[in-house]
Amino acid sequence: ANGLPNVKARIAQWYLDRHGSTVDPDRIVVTTGSSAGFVLSFLALFDAGDKVGVPATAYPCYRNVLRVLGAEPVPLAGDPSNPRSGFDFPTPSDVTPDLTGLILSSPSNPTGATLSAVELKALAETCAAKGVRFISDEIYHHINYTDEPSASAVDLPGALVINSFSKYFSMTGWRIGWMVLPKDDAGLASAVEKLQQNLFINAPTVSQVAAAAAFDDVDATLEGHVAVYKENRGVVLAALNEMGVDPNHVAPCGGAFYVYADLGAFGVDDAPGLCHRLLADEGVAITPGVDFEFDEAVGKRRIRISYCGAPAQVAEAMERLKRWWAAGKYKS
Repeated sequence: ANGLPNVKARIAQWYLDRHGSTVDPDRIVVTTGSSAGFVLSFLALFDAGDKVGVPATAYPCYRNVLRVLGAEPVPLAGDPSNPRSGFDFPTPSDVTPDLTGLILSSPSNPTGATLSAVELKALAETCAAKGVRFISDEIYHHINYTDEPSASAVDLPGALVINSFSKYFSMTGWRIGWMVLPKDDAGLASAVEKLQQNLFINAPTVSQVAAAAAFDDVDATLEGHVAVYKENRGVVLAALNEMGVDPNHVAPCGGAFYVYADLGAFGVDDAPGLCHRLLADEGVAITPGVDFEFDEAVGKRRIRISYCGAPAQVAEAMERLKRWWAAGKYKS
């Protein structure tokens, strides 16, 4: 139920090669994408009514799945009056006694912001000391443009790690991911295995076989993808600068493949409408911020631009966006 032995062994070897971490394959649970990892971890760790901290700006499925399961997502590190609200991560001071858990991703979707190893360690240790279960979503690991490699919580006390083959390994649609459970937590391991058996049986076997093979093509192909993302990132940031967007109103995109910007200074208060008009006028698809924010009004002034496409397409899209913006068509 928890995954083919050779797949778990390859994942364990990945942690040794990339992080210098020795991970017992028995701690690894191969899942039907990271989404199954969220369901399994939330059900195993939290009860109905539990409060779980979530960054004010974050992947929407955290709060949506928590709510479906009867838990209460609590927004952290947000200030609707600030154009940079949610661009920074929660800090140890945000870990309050009323929380049962905390989940975040670094690099972040939608902001691309990253935690340093020191910052991640401080959060995990604070959670452990206060009895708060810490979940580190590392799905965008190794898509990184900073001087410091992606920091994993795999060795940190009490931390549960969720990851996937969808992003760095470019296997979106194969529905294959994994969890690394905390060390020496037999009760949690038993609960997750029982939930896996009853809810998912196991991750798709064909996808597991393909995932194991993906580790053979890291340097030749996958690092090349990251180089393309980095080039595209520069194009998007340059376009926003030419459009007059204040760099302080753009999230610090040190990883992933998104740029997230607050356009409230331009009077934007209907990002969904803006995105629909841009798509209709120029054939360029960007995402309104409403899904990523606890506060809908904040999301209505924000956009997320994904740049994980071919460089020529990203460059053309940004030319169209700049032209459209200069013509004032962003105004509702």
